[in-house]
Amino acid sequence: MKMKLFGKENTKKNLIVLELEKEINNWLEEHPNIRIVNIKQSSSGGSLHVTKLFISVWYEDIA
Repeated sequence: MKMKLFGKENTKKNLIVLELEKEINNWLEEHPNIRIVNIKQSSSGGSLHVTKLFISVWYEDIA
């Protein structure tokens, strides 16, 4: 099993999700021969710190 980690800091107000969505979709298009096993999301930050969002995609190569 392998894992791909995506992460962004929210420096552009509300565009973080759209940027991550595009990055993940582009990666998936470039890797059509995988089977996704699990997806996890985590975030940190808040009112005093820049919000950071992480998404991990756990996958297996399809032979």
